Amino acid sequence: MFFLQFIVCLMNVNFAHPTDDISSIYLKPSFFRAPNNLRPTCHSKIYCDSELLHDVQMSSLYPKSRTFLLKKLKYTESEILKKYENLKQNNLYQVPSNTTLKQFINENFEDGNELEEWTPTDFTKNPSIITKIRDQNYKQWTHSLNQIWKTLSRKIKDDVKIHPDKYSLIWVPNGFVIPGGIFEELYYWDTYWIVKGLLLCDMKKTARGVIDNLVSMVHRYGFMPNGSRVYYLNRTQPPMLILMVLSYYRATNDFEYVKSILPELENEFKFWLDNRMITFFKDRKPYRMARYYAPSKGPRPETYRNDYIEAQTFRTEEEKNKFYINVKSAAESGWDFSSRWYITPNGTSFGHLSDIATSNIIPVDLNSILQTNAVTLSSWFYQTGDYSKADKYRAIAYVFLKSIQDVMWRADKGTWFDWDTINNKSREYFYASNFVPLWTGSFRMPRKTVSRAVLKYLKDHKIIESDYSVKFYGIPTSMYLSKKRWDYPNAWPPLQAFLIQGLDRTQRKLAQKVATSMAKIWLHSNYKGFAEKSMMFKKYDVLVEGENGDDGEISPQIGFGWTNGVVLEFLNRWGDVASYN
Repeated sequence: MFFLQFIVCLMNVNFAHPTDDISSIYLKPSFFRAPNNLRPTCHSKIYCDSELLHDVQMSSLYPKSRTFLLKKLKYTESEILKKYENLKQNNLYQVPSNTTLKQFINENFEDGNELEEWTPTDFTKNPSIITKIRDQNYKQWTHSLNQIWKTLSRKIKDDVKIHPDKYSLIWVPNGFVIPGGIFEELYYWDTYWIVKGLLLCDMKKTARGVIDNLVSMVHRYGFMPNGSRVYYLNRTQPPMLILMVLSYYRATNDFEYVKSILPELENEFKFWLDNRMITFFKDRKPYRMARYYAPSKGPRPETYRNDYIEAQTFRTEEEKNKFYINVKSAAESGWDFSSRWYITPNGTSFGHLSDIATSNIIPVDLNSILQTNAVTLSSWFYQTGDYSKADKYRAIAYVFLKSIQDVMWRADKGTWFDWDTINNKSREYFYASNFVPLWTGSFRMPRKTVSRAVLKYLKDHKIIESDYSVKFYGIPTSMYLSKKRWDYPNAWPPLQAFLIQGLDRTQRKLAQKVATSMAKIWLHSNYKGFAEKSMMFKKYDVLVEGENGDDGEISPQIGFGWTNGVVLEFLNRWGDVASYN
């Protein structure tokens, strides 16, 4: 009866007030704090919001802002801050010289050294996926990728648990896999593909331990932070936890485990409904959808100096705080940075970082992921016999689905687009995120209709040729050369998965043929880079096979967790037909 009443409510589209929005049954008002009343970045003043942090980061004492944030406190935070206050007082409240600052840091901090190498107990030299791979080069490659899990595996030292106030790292109970390169902590959406890769390498126990780490943070904070550092508590990342658990469930059929963590999964989903929803109008109809929105004051601690300098282009503190919020919101999206988040005065995306307006953009990918999360929760609550909650999440999924269809799908263009709430229009630009509804199944049209439309869109934008052959060595993030890492000509592993697996999941022959070609080319490029440089990069150049994508980094970030995970997924699906010859 409840669900029938909800569907009747959906049929009424002539609402008098925004509060009559179809999704207001479950979706609470969006979270907002005025810029002059923003919450602090995190509870630690030294790592997140202090005069000491500002002075150290602005001094360029270290080549990377993260370096200071990885240090361990020798004394209590209050003691160190009091010492620094006295130091500045004795220096007539001027910022100390770099020599004095360095001496102060050496006296009060030490290298964090929080992690220790760890070998997963269920590691196996010959995972079963290898039997699915025909090509001998790719077989050996898979052996090497499997070994990389050991290279990237870490555990947090007990001292972090005993003295959590001395570290920026957040303690978690189990071993985990770092992304690679400079990164020495868990990251949220990276972990989805890491878990997928671990499962394909028969490390189910390790995968569950990694998931439990994220669940423990949801239990502690009510959401999964961007990463397992206190300075990441100002934001989250794309909500992939429920999908990680779904992958584990499909690999193990362990529903007792799913039931045991359902409260935390529900709370993580609720965080988005409570804190990231916004009401807007399209064609005079109200819609309530999700956005990336990370409201806290000041620059990001891990890139403090860059953010602070960029903010000086704005005149007022309110404008600066708005900029900081939008920068953090872009980091929350995982796309930091991209023209995708720019809204220029004339309403285009062809701008600069000062044009960033992330919180005013309704993203295709985020709403699609939340829609499939709701579907998954509904299914699991149905299995537990809680039909009330099953109906609740089925209804929420329906609202997201209808909104994605009404607001984002453009039949005349053949794809989905983000929505600009400032100019009330579709953002008609090519971004690989446009195709995430294919990956999540968040569409209402027949698969045949969708696959044909998307293939035509890919041809229109020269991603594939008229004969359906593939033009690039990967799907470009965008077609705009902005010199930002999440734009052309860079290709990122998660975005390959979204489009290639999305096309494959339509189960239409031509779409699957294109998906197979794209997967083969991506595998070929990744293998070439590995064979020649012994590296797996976090992103690739679509114009040069096997080359690291460029974003101004001094050295390529190698490893690399999500790259390995996507390759293993593609080999699992296409290993019987893909080859390097």
